[in-house]
Amino acid sequence: MMVLLENDAPKVLIVDDKAENLVVLIDMLSSLHLEIIVASNAMEVYDRVKYYDFDLILLDIVMPEIDGYEVCQTLKSNLKYKDIPIIFISALSGIEDKIKGFELGGDDYITKPIIPKELIARVNLHLQKNIIFKSLKNLLRKSYHELYNPLAVINTSLEMQTLKNGTNRHTDAITVASRTLQTVYDDLYYSISVQKEELEVVDIDFVKFIQKRINYFFYFKESKKIDIDFKIQDFSIIRMKETDLLRIVDNTLSNAIKYASQNSTVTIEVINNSKDIVFRSRNRGSEIKNPEKIFNKGYREDFNTIGMGIGLEIVASICHIYNILAEVVSDKGESCFKYTIPKR
Repeated sequence: MMVLLENDAPKVLIVDDKAENLVVLIDMLSSLHLEIIVASNAMEVYDRVKYYDFDLILLDIVMPEIDGYEVCQTLKSNLKYKDIPIIFISALSGIEDKIKGFELGGDDYITKPIIPKELIARVNLHLQKNIIFKSLKNLLRKSYHELYNPLAVINTSLEMQTLKNGTNRHTDAITVASRTLQTVYDDLYYSISVQKEELEVVDIDFVKFIQKRINYFFYFKESKKIDIDFKIQDFSIIRMKETDLLRIVDNTLSNAIKYASQNSTVTIEVINNSKDIVFRSRNRGSEIKNPEKIFNKGYREDFNTIGMGIGLEIVASICHIYNILAEVVSDKGESCFKYTIPKR
């Protein structure tokens, strides 16, 4: 099942339902000194990725029951595995087949019959890119402690200052800036560390949770003279990981406040239906030009401002995990973010 050549060699998963194809691919890649692991179907793929940190996946498309397209889509929609490069290797050579592969998250596409030199060149390219990407992530992970400590000192000192001497426009401005930095920090830390965290799914009082986060952004809303109208239907329980819910709520609240007009009102609603719970925010201000793209990976409405970037990308990934329907409508200066959360 596995060819181990070096302990620190790049790990490559080869997926094909035909044993003879696996043997051919392993032989073609033998000069690269890889740690090669194989799988013959989708369930074996899902099992392998749980136990190995792969640097690359070579994925056949035509397989029984669950094809390579669906395998790719499943992996790319999971925060733990979405960064693993996937190269489709298939006899399907039509332009529609290739487009579908890329649309579902594939990083490359090689058609059969395979040219050995082409395979080696492309595998080398993606392995090198992934090594650079992993190195950057490790650098960021190590840097977070250096970022977190001074941020914690700022927040603690501000709380002590407020308790002792009250607030003024200068301390309020520092508080707004530190809360903004904290949100960005939390988004980045979540995106980097999610593969390592195995937190429990718990029952959360959704109304209390949102009220607590509204209080957290108090100085932010005050700095823009914005009121928050929190409309509550009744008691609601959300069942999910607290860190996941935090990312959805914080990104929604911070963006609603940030892009709302001065002296306006942000409306937050929780509607408890029989089969789902609706969480909705509405604000008047900057209109979203392309609301249908706002949750797309890498999409930014405005590259000159902080927000509506990695945070909403994280939100989209979390919504996919919990089957949450995320919708955005923006028209005539009013924007509405709506999350329909299934009851569990």
